[in-house]
Amino acid sequence: MQKRWIKHLFFWLAYHSFEVYTDFLWMLNQYNLSVWEAFKMSFIAETVILLAIKLPMVYIMFHFLSKYTVERPNRWKLVFSLSTILILFSILAQLIIVYMLLPTIYKDVNIVETFAFQGIVNSFMDKVFIACLAIALKQMSNSQRLRDREQLLIKEKLGTELSLLKSQINPHFLFNTLNNIYSLARKKSDKTPEVVLKLSKLLRFVMYETKHQYISGGKELEFLKDYIELHKIRYDDRLKINFNYELDDLNAQIMPNILTPFVENAFKHGASQSTMLSFISIELKLVKNELYFKVENSFEPIEITEEEEGIGLKNLNRQLELMYKNFNLQTKKENQKFTAELSLNLSQKL
Repeated sequence: MQKRWIKHLFFWLAYHSFEVYTDFLWMLNQYNLSVWEAFKMSFIAETVILLAIKLPMVYIMFHFLSKYTVERPNRWKLVFSLSTILILFSILAQLIIVYMLLPTIYKDVNIVETFAFQGIVNSFMDKVFIACLAIALKQMSNSQRLRDREQLLIKEKLGTELSLLKSQINPHFLFNTLNNIYSLARKKSDKTPEVVLKLSKLLRFVMYETKHQYISGGKELEFLKDYIELHKIRYDDRLKINFNYELDDLNAQIMPNILTPFVENAFKHGASQSTMLSFISIELKLVKNELYFKVENSFEPIEITEEEEGIGLKNLNRQLELMYKNFNLQTKKENQKFTAELSLNLSQKL
């Protein structure tokens, strides 16, 4: 609100200065006056007209503009109201000039034809000019506020959607991990306490780090390594995992859990569905904020429903759309091998 009044004040000061200057030049050219006399007459006359006519006229127009465009839209009432205000204030301005300014400010100046047709038309056009200028600026300001509000609502909506997508991933991850622990517990494996400890560490990450919009690439890498180790415990020699990574900046900011769905998908639809020898190959590069991530896994050609596929990579694709301007996510199945690749410019955020 304070900024709005400052803008209004600046506008009226600029407009008043322009009117005083143009009237001052006119007085010098038309009458035999000194510079001081011309400036004094122009300043006093324009100040009186501004305060008594133009200021109240414009803000009364603003009232009807809001009333008949926002509160109760009615085009004809708006046109009638604004036209009536223009006519009434134009007549009032002429009355002030004749009965107030001529006997005082302009008493030594022979100004004629004040109430002649030309004088009335000039007065009316002067009021039309300031009315159109003020209303145009008002509408521009309103449009900008509406755009800002719309952008804020869109941002809040996208933030809510992103939080929902993250909340879908976290229970999915927990569900898979608990399945692993259940499998080890049934076997009474000595690895069960180790798995529970790793799960506790990963859950702390999920609960606290994923609340942030971005985290460091180093934290995301550590989470991914722990996640892979957690899953490896479940499998014996029938699964071969190869993980190669190269990061030139461990502090590069990245969306949390951006890499996990790839690996999660590889375990879920690859190793866990296979009774034969299987593999998962992972390649991660981060050079000059350009991220490249590739996951390949073997799979057996069994039917997978769309619902089973829905949460993982499709969920991730939507998150990327909400967070980054430039990315490329591709998947393909070929010769019982599934490949998922992500190319992403981390510096081009939305």
